[in-house]
Amino acid sequence: MQNDKIRIQRANETLNRFIPQEVLDFLKKENISQIQVGDQVSQEMTILFSDIRFFTSITEKTSSVEVFAFLNKYFSKMNEIIQNNSGFIDKYIGDAILAVFPNSPEDALKSAIQMQNYIKNAVFQIEGKEKKISIGIGIHNGNVLLGVVGGNQLIQTTVISDVVNTASRLEGLTKVYGTPIIISEDVIKNTNGTPEYQLRFLDCASIRGKEKLTYICEVYDFEDDEQIKLKNFTKDSFDLGLMTYQNGNYQKAWEVFLDILTINPKDKAAAYYLNKTASFLVEGIEKHYPKIRENFVKWNESWSTKIELIDSQHKILFNIINDLERAIYFDRGREILKRIFYNLKIYTYTHFTLEEALMYRSHFPDLKNHKVEHKKFIAEIEKGELSLLEEDMEVASEILRFLCNWLTVHIQKSDRDGYAPYLIATNQVSS
Repeated sequence: MQNDKIRIQRANETLNRFIPQEVLDFLKKENISQIQVGDQVSQEMTILFSDIRFFTSITEKTSSVEVFAFLNKYFSKMNEIIQNNSGFIDKYIGDAILAVFPNSPEDALKSAIQMQNYIKNAVFQIEGKEKKISIGIGIHNGNVLLGVVGGNQLIQTTVISDVVNTASRLEGLTKVYGTPIIISEDVIKNTNGTPEYQLRFLDCASIRGKEKLTYICEVYDFEDDEQIKLKNFTKDSFDLGLMTYQNGNYQKAWEVFLDILTINPKDKAAAYYLNKTASFLVEGIEKHYPKIRENFVKWNESWSTKIELIDSQHKILFNIINDLERAIYFDRGREILKRIFYNLKIYTYTHFTLEEALMYRSHFPDLKNHKVEHKKFIAEIEKGELSLLEEDMEVASEILRFLCNWLTVHIQKSDRDGYAPYLIATNQVSS
Protein backbone atom coordinates (compact mmCIF):
# COMPACT_ATOMS: atom_id res chain seq x y z
CA MET A 1 0.00 0.00 0.00
CA GLN A 2 2.78 2.41 0.96
CA ASN A 3 4.65 1.60 -2.25
CA ASP A 4 1.51 2.32 -4.29
CA LYS A 5 1.18 5.74 -2.67
CA ILE A 6 4.80 6.52 -3.42
CA ARG A 7 4.37 5.47 -7.06
CA ILE A 8 1.23 7.60 -7.41
CA GLN A 9 2.97 10.57 -5.82
CA ARG A 10 5.94 10.21 -8.17
CA ALA A 11 3.60 9.87 -11.15
CA ASN A 12 1.79 13.08 -10.18
CA GLU A 13 5.10 14.88 -9.71
CA THR A 14 6.21 13.75 -13.16
CA LEU A 15 2.94 14.82 -14.78
CA ASN A 16 3.15 18.22 -13.08
CA ARG A 17 6.44 18.79 -14.87
CA PHE A 18 4.53 18.56 -18.15
CA ILE A 19 1.66 20.76 -16.99
CA PRO A 20 2.62 23.37 -14.37
CA GLN A 21 0.63 23.44 -11.14
CA GLU A 22 -0.11 27.12 -11.82
CA VAL A 23 -2.07 26.13 -14.93
CA LEU A 24 -4.15 23.64 -12.96
CA ASP A 25 -4.85 26.33 -10.36
CA PHE A 26 -6.00 28.81 -13.02
CA LEU A 27 -8.26 26.19 -14.58
CA LYS A 28 -9.55 25.28 -11.10
CA LYS A 29 -8.49 21.65 -11.45
CA GLU A 30 -7.17 19.55 -8.60
CA ASN A 31 -5.06 17.27 -10.77
CA ILE A 32 -4.07 16.66 -14.36
CA SER A 33 -6.69 13.94 -14.92
CA GLN A 34 -9.46 16.55 -14.68
CA ILE A 35 -8.36 18.77 -17.54
CA GLN A 36 -10.24 18.57 -20.85
CA VAL A 37 -9.88 20.11 -24.29
CA GLY A 38 -11.64 23.46 -24.23
CA ASP A 39 -10.90 24.32 -20.60
CA GLN A 40 -9.84 27.96 -20.59
CA VAL A 41 -9.52 31.13 -18.58
CA SER A 42 -8.93 34.74 -19.67
CA GLN A 43 -6.83 37.07 -17.53
CA GLU A 44 -4.36 39.94 -17.76
CA MET A 45 -0.85 38.50 -17.67
CA THR A 46 2.67 39.35 -18.71
CA ILE A 47 4.49 37.31 -21.35
CA LEU A 48 8.28 36.97 -21.50
CA PHE A 49 9.82 35.56 -24.67
CA SER A 50 13.54 34.78 -24.81
CA ASP A 51 15.81 33.34 -27.47
CA ILE A 52 19.48 32.33 -27.66
CA ARG A 53 21.52 34.37 -30.13
CA PHE A 54 23.13 32.44 -33.02
CA PHE A 55 21.97 29.11 -31.58
CA THR A 56 22.23 27.29 -34.92
CA SER A 57 25.79 28.46 -35.62
CA ILE A 58 26.81 27.71 -32.02
CA THR A 59 25.56 24.13 -32.13
CA GLU A 60 25.80 23.14 -35.81
CA LYS A 61 29.05 21.20 -35.25
CA THR A 62 28.04 19.93 -31.82
CA SER A 63 26.84 16.40 -31.08
CA SER A 64 23.20 15.93 -30.10
CA VAL A 65 24.32 14.76 -26.65
CA GLU A 66 26.21 18.01 -26.08
CA VAL A 67 23.34 20.12 -27.43
CA PHE A 68 20.87 18.53 -25.02
CA ALA A 69 23.29 18.88 -22.10
CA PHE A 70 23.82 22.55 -22.95
CA LEU A 71 20.10 23.28 -23.34
CA ASN A 72 19.16 21.42 -20.16
CA LYS A 73 21.69 23.37 -18.11
CA TYR A 74 20.44 26.62 -19.63
CA PHE A 75 16.73 25.80 -19.29
CA SER A 76 17.17 24.58 -15.72
CA LYS A 77 18.64 27.89 -14.58
CA MET A 78 16.15 29.99 -16.53
CA ASN A 79 13.26 27.98 -15.05
CA GLU A 80 14.64 28.54 -11.54
CA ILE A 81 14.82 32.31 -12.07
CA ILE A 82 11.33 32.48 -13.57
CA GLN A 83 9.76 30.40 -10.79
CA ASN A 84 11.50 32.49 -8.11
CA ASN A 85 9.72 35.52 -9.57
CA SER A 86 6.21 34.00 -9.52
CA GLY A 87 6.23 32.95 -13.17
CA PHE A 88 6.08 29.64 -15.00
CA ILE A 89 7.28 28.37 -18.36
CA ASP A 90 4.44 27.65 -20.78
CA LYS A 91 6.66 25.97 -23.35
CA TYR A 92 10.11 25.60 -24.86
CA ILE A 93 10.26 26.30 -28.60
CA GLY A 94 13.61 24.98 -29.74
CA ASP A 95 16.02 27.16 -27.79
CA ALA A 96 13.33 29.78 -27.05
CA ILE A 97 11.37 30.17 -23.82
CA LEU A 98 7.78 31.36 -23.48
CA ALA A 99 7.12 32.30 -19.85
CA VAL A 100 3.94 33.56 -18.18
CA PHE A 101 3.70 35.92 -15.19
CA PRO A 102 0.12 36.06 -13.84
CA ASN A 103 0.73 38.71 -11.17
CA SER A 104 2.74 41.90 -11.70
CA PRO A 105 4.67 42.73 -14.90
CA GLU A 106 7.50 43.62 -12.54
CA ASP A 107 7.96 39.88 -11.91
CA ALA A 108 8.79 39.45 -15.60
CA LEU A 109 11.07 42.49 -15.54
CA LYS A 110 13.01 41.16 -12.55
CA SER A 111 13.30 37.76 -14.22
CA ALA A 112 14.67 39.28 -17.43
CA ILE A 113 17.35 41.23 -15.55
CA GLN A 114 18.34 38.19 -13.49
CA MET A 115 18.43 36.01 -16.62
CA GLN A 116 20.78 38.48 -18.33
CA ASN A 117 22.95 38.75 -15.21
CA TYR A 118 23.31 34.97 -15.18
CA ILE A 119 24.10 34.77 -18.90
CA LYS A 120 26.68 37.55 -18.56
CA ASN A 121 28.76 35.39 -16.22
CA ALA A 122 27.81 31.84 -17.26
CA VAL A 123 30.10 29.54 -19.23
CA PHE A 124 28.80 26.53 -21.18
CA GLN A 125 30.55 23.46 -22.57
CA ILE A 126 30.08 23.48 -26.34
CA GLU A 127 32.22 21.46 -28.78
CA GLY A 128 34.42 20.51 -25.86
CA LYS A 129 35.23 24.16 -25.17
CA GLU A 130 34.02 26.71 -22.67
CA LYS A 131 31.86 29.26 -24.46
CA LYS A 132 29.65 32.20 -23.53
CA ILE A 133 26.26 32.89 -25.07
CA SER A 134 23.88 35.83 -25.31
CA ILE A 135 20.09 35.99 -25.27
CA GLY A 136 17.39 38.44 -26.32
CA ILE A 137 14.26 39.03 -24.23
CA GLY A 138 10.95 40.68 -25.15
CA ILE A 139 8.22 41.44 -22.59
CA HIS A 140 4.60 42.53 -23.17
CA ASN A 141 1.52 42.76 -20.96
CA GLY A 142 -2.17 42.33 -21.71
CA ASN A 143 -5.17 40.03 -21.74
CA VAL A 144 -4.24 36.38 -22.33
CA LEU A 145 -6.31 33.25 -22.92
CA LEU A 146 -4.86 30.24 -21.09
CA GLY A 147 -6.41 26.89 -21.89
CA VAL A 148 -6.25 23.34 -23.20
CA VAL A 149 -6.04 22.52 -26.92
CA GLY A 150 -5.59 19.31 -28.90
CA GLY A 151 -7.33 16.18 -30.12
CA ASN A 152 -7.82 12.54 -29.20
CA GLN A 153 -4.15 11.59 -29.27
CA LEU A 154 -2.48 14.71 -27.89
CA ILE A 155 -3.56 17.63 -25.75
CA GLN A 156 -1.55 20.44 -24.23
CA THR A 157 -2.00 23.66 -22.32
CA THR A 158 -1.06 26.88 -24.03
CA VAL A 159 -1.46 30.64 -23.93
CA ILE A 160 -3.13 32.31 -26.89
CA SER A 161 -3.11 36.06 -27.40
CA ASP A 162 -1.77 38.93 -29.43
CA VAL A 163 0.30 39.59 -26.30
CA VAL A 164 2.31 36.43 -26.99
CA ASN A 165 2.97 37.44 -30.60
CA THR A 166 4.02 40.93 -29.55
CA ALA A 167 6.44 39.63 -26.90
CA SER A 168 7.99 37.41 -29.58
CA ARG A 169 8.28 40.37 -31.99
CA LEU A 170 9.90 42.50 -29.27
CA GLU A 171 12.48 39.78 -28.72
CA GLY A 172 13.17 39.86 -32.45
CA LEU A 173 13.72 43.62 -32.26
CA THR A 174 16.51 43.14 -29.72
CA LYS A 175 18.63 41.98 -32.66
CA VAL A 176 17.78 45.12 -34.64
CA TYR A 177 18.53 47.67 -31.91
CA GLY A 178 21.34 45.70 -30.26
CA THR A 179 19.60 45.81 -26.87
CA PRO A 180 19.25 42.50 -24.95
CA ILE A 181 15.94 43.41 -23.24
CA ILE A 182 13.03 45.29 -24.86
CA ILE A 183 9.74 45.93 -23.05
CA SER A 184 6.52 47.54 -24.23
CA GLU A 185 4.86 50.66 -22.89
CA ASP A 186 2.13 48.44 -21.39
CA VAL A 187 4.70 46.85 -19.08
CA ILE A 188 5.84 50.28 -17.87
CA LYS A 189 2.27 51.50 -17.32
CA ASN A 190 1.47 48.50 -15.14
CA THR A 191 4.56 48.79 -12.94
CA ASN A 192 4.06 52.38 -11.80
CA GLY A 193 6.50 53.66 -14.38
CA THR A 194 9.31 51.44 -13.03
CA PRO A 195 11.32 54.40 -11.63
CA GLU A 196 13.83 52.12 -9.91
CA TYR A 197 14.91 50.47 -13.18
CA GLN A 198 17.36 51.65 -15.82
CA LEU A 199 15.17 52.35 -18.84
CA ARG A 200 15.57 54.20 -22.12
CA PHE A 201 12.91 54.90 -24.72
CA LEU A 202 13.88 53.24 -28.01
CA ASP A 203 11.23 53.78 -30.67
CA CYS A 204 7.60 53.80 -31.74
CA ALA A 205 7.90 50.45 -33.47
CA SER A 206 5.68 49.00 -36.14
CA ILE A 207 4.99 45.44 -34.99
CA ARG A 208 3.89 42.99 -37.67
CA GLY A 209 0.22 42.16 -37.19
CA LYS A 210 -0.57 45.30 -35.16
CA GLU A 211 -2.18 48.41 -36.64
CA LYS A 212 -1.02 50.81 -33.93
CA LEU A 213 2.60 51.67 -33.24
CA THR A 214 4.08 50.10 -30.10
CA TYR A 215 6.19 52.24 -27.78
CA ILE A 216 9.23 50.22 -26.77
CA CYS A 217 11.98 50.72 -24.18
CA GLU A 218 15.39 49.26 -23.49
CA VAL A 219 16.20 47.87 -20.02
CA TYR A 220 19.89 47.93 -19.10
CA ASP A 221 20.13 47.27 -15.33
CA PHE A 222 22.30 44.18 -15.93
CA GLU A 223 25.01 45.99 -17.89
CA ASP A 224 28.35 46.89 -16.30
CA ASP A 225 28.59 50.03 -14.17
CA GLU A 226 30.44 51.97 -16.87
CA GLN A 227 27.74 51.31 -19.48
CA ILE A 228 24.94 52.22 -17.08
CA LYS A 229 26.76 55.44 -16.23
CA LEU A 230 27.34 56.37 -19.89
CA LYS A 231 23.79 55.51 -20.99
CA ASN A 232 22.36 57.58 -18.15
CA PHE A 233 24.72 60.44 -19.02
CA THR A 234 23.65 60.42 -22.69
CA LYS A 235 19.95 59.60 -22.10
CA ASP A 236 18.75 63.18 -22.70
CA SER A 237 20.81 63.35 -25.90
CA PHE A 238 19.41 60.00 -27.02
CA ASP A 239 15.86 61.29 -26.46
CA LEU A 240 16.72 64.42 -28.45
CA GLY A 241 18.15 62.30 -31.27
CA LEU A 242 14.99 60.19 -31.38
CA MET A 243 12.74 63.24 -31.38
CA THR A 244 14.60 64.92 -34.23
CA TYR A 245 14.76 61.62 -36.14
CA GLN A 246 11.00 61.07 -35.79
CA ASN A 247 10.40 64.67 -36.91
CA GLY A 248 12.37 63.97 -40.08
CA ASN A 249 15.36 66.16 -39.19
CA TYR A 250 17.88 63.48 -40.13
CA GLN A 251 20.89 65.79 -40.31
CA LYS A 252 20.43 66.95 -36.70
CA ALA A 253 19.63 63.42 -35.50
CA TRP A 254 22.76 62.10 -37.23
CA GLU A 255 24.88 64.70 -35.44
CA VAL A 256 23.32 63.84 -32.05
CA PHE A 257 23.90 60.09 -32.40
CA LEU A 258 27.43 60.69 -33.61
CA ASP A 259 28.11 62.72 -30.44
CA ILE A 260 26.65 59.91 -28.30
CA LEU A 261 28.89 57.32 -29.94
CA THR A 262 32.01 59.39 -29.43
CA ILE A 263 31.16 59.31 -25.71
CA ASN A 264 30.00 55.68 -25.64
CA PRO A 265 31.19 53.62 -28.64
CA LYS A 266 29.52 50.49 -27.22
CA ASP A 267 26.02 51.98 -27.52
CA LYS A 268 24.55 49.70 -30.20
CA ALA A 269 21.16 51.43 -30.28
CA ALA A 270 22.87 54.75 -31.02
CA ALA A 271 24.93 53.01 -33.74
CA TYR A 272 21.70 51.67 -35.26
CA TYR A 273 20.23 55.17 -35.47
CA LEU A 274 23.47 56.71 -36.72
CA ASN A 275 23.59 54.31 -39.65
CA LYS A 276 19.86 54.68 -40.30
CA THR A 277 19.96 58.49 -40.36
CA ALA A 278 23.03 58.41 -42.59
CA SER A 279 21.08 56.25 -45.04
CA PHE A 280 18.10 58.63 -44.97
CA LEU A 281 20.33 61.63 -45.62
CA VAL A 282 21.12 60.31 -49.05
CA GLU A 283 18.35 59.07 -51.30
CA GLY A 284 19.15 55.61 -52.60
CA ILE A 285 20.00 55.32 -56.27
CA GLU A 286 18.69 51.76 -56.78
CA LYS A 287 15.72 53.12 -58.75
CA HIS A 288 18.08 54.58 -61.35
CA TYR A 289 19.43 51.27 -62.64
CA PRO A 290 18.24 47.68 -63.17
CA LYS A 291 18.65 45.29 -60.24
CA ILE A 292 19.84 42.41 -62.39
CA ARG A 293 23.52 43.33 -61.91
CA GLU A 294 25.47 41.43 -59.25
CA ASN A 295 27.28 43.34 -56.53
CA PHE A 296 30.75 44.39 -57.62
CA VAL A 297 32.18 43.83 -54.14
CA LYS A 298 30.65 41.44 -51.61
CA TRP A 299 30.99 41.45 -47.85
CA ASN A 300 32.12 38.26 -46.12
CA GLU A 301 33.72 37.40 -42.80
CA SER A 302 37.25 37.86 -44.17
CA TRP A 303 36.58 41.62 -44.04
CA SER A 304 35.32 41.56 -40.45
CA THR A 305 37.19 43.42 -37.71
CA LYS A 306 35.16 41.48 -35.09
CA ILE A 307 33.84 44.86 -33.92
CA GLU A 308 30.14 45.08 -34.78
CA LEU A 309 29.99 48.88 -34.89
CA ILE A 310 32.96 49.16 -37.27
CA ASP A 311 31.76 46.29 -39.47
CA SER A 312 28.31 47.88 -39.83
CA GLN A 313 29.93 51.04 -41.19
CA HIS A 314 32.37 49.19 -43.44
CA LYS A 315 29.33 47.50 -45.01
CA ILE A 316 28.01 50.95 -45.88
CA LEU A 317 31.21 51.59 -47.85
CA PHE A 318 30.63 48.32 -49.72
CA ASN A 319 27.16 49.56 -50.67
CA ILE A 320 28.58 52.88 -51.87
CA ILE A 321 31.18 51.10 -54.01
CA ASN A 322 28.47 48.93 -55.57
CA ASP A 323 26.31 52.01 -56.22
CA LEU A 324 29.24 53.72 -57.91
CA GLU A 325 30.11 50.70 -60.05
CA ARG A 326 26.50 50.35 -61.22
CA ALA A 327 26.26 54.05 -62.04
CA ILE A 328 29.40 53.74 -64.17
CA TYR A 329 28.29 50.50 -65.83
CA PHE A 330 24.87 51.88 -66.77
CA ASP A 331 26.40 55.22 -67.78
CA ARG A 332 24.32 57.35 -65.42
CA GLY A 333 24.64 61.10 -65.40
CA ARG A 334 26.58 63.53 -63.28
CA GLU A 335 23.71 64.15 -60.83
CA ILE A 336 23.63 60.49 -59.80
CA LEU A 337 27.40 60.47 -59.37
CA LYS A 338 27.22 63.66 -57.29
CA ARG A 339 24.71 61.99 -54.99
CA ILE A 340 26.99 58.98 -54.56
CA PHE A 341 29.94 61.27 -53.77
CA TYR A 342 27.81 63.06 -51.18
CA ASN A 343 26.98 59.71 -49.61
CA LEU A 344 30.68 58.91 -49.56
CA LYS A 345 31.46 62.18 -47.75
CA ILE A 346 28.85 61.43 -45.07
CA TYR A 347 30.31 57.96 -44.62
CA THR A 348 33.83 59.35 -44.43
CA TYR A 349 33.06 61.90 -41.73
CA THR A 350 30.92 59.52 -39.66
CA HIS A 351 33.29 56.57 -39.84
CA PHE A 352 36.59 58.37 -39.47
CA THR A 353 35.36 60.45 -36.52
CA LEU A 354 34.29 57.31 -34.67
CA GLU A 355 37.40 55.33 -35.52
CA GLU A 356 39.71 58.09 -34.35
CA ALA A 357 37.71 58.60 -31.15
CA LEU A 358 37.97 54.88 -30.37
CA MET A 359 41.71 54.80 -31.03
CA TYR A 360 42.25 57.93 -28.95
CA ARG A 361 40.31 56.52 -25.98
CA SER A 362 42.31 53.29 -26.06
CA HIS A 363 45.68 55.08 -26.53
CA PHE A 364 46.30 53.18 -29.76
CA PRO A 365 50.03 53.70 -30.47
CA ASP A 366 49.68 54.08 -34.26
CA LEU A 367 46.85 56.64 -34.17
CA LYS A 368 48.96 59.35 -35.82
CA ASN A 369 49.72 57.24 -38.91
CA HIS A 370 46.12 56.06 -39.12
CA LYS A 371 44.90 59.66 -39.17
CA VAL A 372 47.35 60.39 -41.98
CA GLU A 373 45.74 57.60 -44.05
CA HIS A 374 42.31 59.10 -43.35
CA LYS A 375 43.48 62.54 -44.50
CA LYS A 376 44.80 61.04 -47.75
CA PHE A 377 41.42 59.36 -48.32
CA ILE A 378 39.54 62.62 -47.73
CA ALA A 379 41.89 64.50 -50.06
CA GLU A 380 41.34 61.93 -52.81
CA ILE A 381 37.55 62.11 -52.50
CA GLU A 382 37.56 65.93 -52.46
CA LYS A 383 39.78 65.97 -55.55
CA GLY A 384 37.41 63.56 -57.30
CA GLU A 385 34.37 65.64 -56.36
CA LEU A 386 36.02 68.76 -57.77
CA SER A 387 36.84 66.96 -61.03
CA LEU A 388 33.23 65.82 -61.26
CA LEU A 389 32.05 69.42 -60.97
CA GLU A 390 34.35 70.23 -63.89
CA GLU A 391 32.53 67.62 -66.02
CA ASP A 392 35.37 65.07 -65.82
CA MET A 393 33.29 61.87 -65.91
CA GLU A 394 36.38 59.64 -65.97
CA VAL A 395 37.01 60.51 -62.33
CA ALA A 396 34.26 58.09 -61.27
CA SER A 397 36.27 55.12 -62.56
CA GLU A 398 39.42 56.45 -60.90
CA ILE A 399 37.64 56.77 -57.55
CA LEU A 400 36.21 53.26 -57.94
CA ARG A 401 39.72 51.85 -58.36
CA PHE A 402 40.90 53.91 -55.39
CA LEU A 403 38.08 52.61 -53.17
CA CYS A 404 38.69 48.98 -54.12
CA ASN A 405 42.36 49.40 -53.28
CA TRP A 406 41.33 51.04 -49.98
CA LEU A 407 39.38 47.92 -49.02
CA THR A 408 42.50 45.78 -49.19
CA VAL A 409 45.20 48.19 -48.06
CA HIS A 410 43.33 50.03 -45.32
CA ILE A 411 40.31 48.03 -44.13
CA GLN A 412 41.99 44.62 -44.14
CA LYS A 413 45.43 45.73 -42.97
CA SER A 414 45.19 49.01 -41.05
CA ASP A 415 41.74 48.27 -39.57
CA ARG A 416 41.20 44.52 -39.31
CA ASP A 417 44.82 43.58 -38.60
CA GLY A 418 45.81 46.94 -37.09
CA TYR A 419 43.73 48.74 -34.49
CA ALA A 420 40.84 46.24 -34.17
CA PRO A 421 42.71 43.57 -32.14
CA TYR A 422 44.10 46.35 -29.94
CA LEU A 423 40.65 47.84 -29.22
CA ILE A 424 39.21 44.42 -28.40
CA ALA A 425 42.16 43.58 -26.14
CA THR A 426 41.79 46.88 -24.25
CA ASN A 427 38.01 46.30 -23.91
CA GLN A 428 37.09 49.55 -25.69
CA VAL A 429 34.45 47.85 -27.83
CA SER A 430 32.28 44.74 -27.83
CA SER A 431 33.50 42.04 -30.18
